Order: sequence, then structure tokens, then C-alpha cells
Amino acid sequence: MFKKISLMLTVCLLVLGTFTSCFAAMGGPGEKIRIMCYGDSNTWGFTQRPNVKRWPSNVRWPGVLQKELGDNYTIIEEGLSSRTAGEDNYDNGLNEAIQYELNFNGRPTLMPLIKSHIPLDCVIIMLGTNDIKVRFHKTPEEVTANVEKLVQLINNSCDPEKEWYGYGVPKVLVVAPVPVYATKASFAAKNAASRELGHLYKEMAERNGVEFLDAEDYIKVPGMPDGIHLTAEQHKVLGEAIAAKIKSMNLK
Repeated sequence: MFKKISLMLTVCLLVLGTFTSCFAAMGGPGEKIRIMCYGDSNTWGFTQRPNVKRWPSNVRWPGVLQKELGDNYTIIEEGLSSRTAGEDNYDNGLNEAIQYELNFNGRPTLMPLIKSHIPLDCVIIMLGTNDIKVRFHKTPEEVTANVEKLVQLINNSCDPEKEWYGYGVPKVLVVAPVPVYATKASFAAKNAASRELGHLYKEMAERNGVEFLDAEDYIKVPGMPDGIHLTAEQHKVLGEAIAAKIKSMNLK
């Protein structure tokens, strides 16, 4: 009898071990904390260095974030140069025959990307710089409303049992971008307006119950000559600041 009980316990432990291993691989215990960084060229890592247009992965702030948080986290980069928070933008330089296949509007792509990358514990949104461009004729309040729509899409993303295969809805961290001090005509008239986004985003984050960080608290002026994009050192500063904020959020 003792041998039979011992054998049954051994079989049960083997089955349980297999189940636990599979469960961990499917996003259960043992899954890394997963964070998606949703932004524009200052998340993608645009730089004006001669003949090189993108900072290396370990220089970009999502890469710095990964280094600071360590191996228990997976950082997913979803930066796209010229991405807006809610304005249709087909000014993409593509051949006219396929120009309208690429819209830089970040609203219609947000949900597909979240579903592509689940399970996600957090989505960091740093957008709005391109919405403030002169040609869109948007006030800081309207730009904030575009970002708020993204936040609400995540917060209200239906029943997790149906939409996210049983995984929970990710938390949101809104990052107000560094204000621009641009000389180029596409931005220059909106430099002052870009400095309004910080306090507007903070109020928006509070009323939607999400986390907030103002990049201007750490970086006052974009360091690249265009007055729009971040230097390598500024990426480091921003990545470290966001890492500290993420640690305070206790995602798991």
C-alpha cells in the first residue's frame, strides 16, 4: 500500500511540475514583468549625428530602462518617428502609390500592438510632440485630449477574459514629453504651447487614475541642434527617471 501511495505522489508531482512549467511559459508565475514603450522619434531614438539616424539600443531610453530594471523585466520598444497621439498623418515620404498605407496616427495601432504583445503589465505612453505641430492647428488641451483617448482605450479595454486571453488590463504610465525649442517652421510657432503639456497631462492622468511623469522635471531642453530630439546623455537621464518611477509602481 505504501509503495502505491508513494508512486501516486511521484506521478502527481511530475504532472504538477509540468503544469507549473507550462503555466509559467504562458504568463503565469515566473513570467517577466512586461512593459511596452509607446512613443514617437524620442522613443525610437532619432539623432542628427552625421550618417546615423538612430541611437543604438543600449543608448535609447527604453534600453536604459531595461538595464536599470534588470532581467526580471522585458521592455518592448514601440517607438515610431512622426507618430501622433491622434492626428492622421500620411506625410511619410513613401511613393505616392503606397503613401496611404502608412498613417502615423498612434490611435488605431495602439490596441493591435497591445494584443500582439500581451501579457503586458504596463504601457508607457510618451506622445504629443507631433500633435503640437503647426499644421495640425491643435491647442495643448486638444493634444492632451488625444493622449487621454489612448489612456481610456487601455483602461476600458473590455472584459480581460474576452479581449486579452485572460490576462489583466495593463497599467498605464503617461510621460509628458520634453517641450520643444525648435527653429524649424513646422514646430517653431508652437514651442510655447508644448510647454503647457506637462501640467495638462498631469491633470489628465489624475482624473483617469493612471501614473504620471513629467520629462521636463529631468530634461529642460532637447539637446540636439533641432531643439526637438534628445542626446545620448538625455536618453540616459530619462531612462533612469522612468525606471525609478516603474519601481515605485509595484507592478507585480
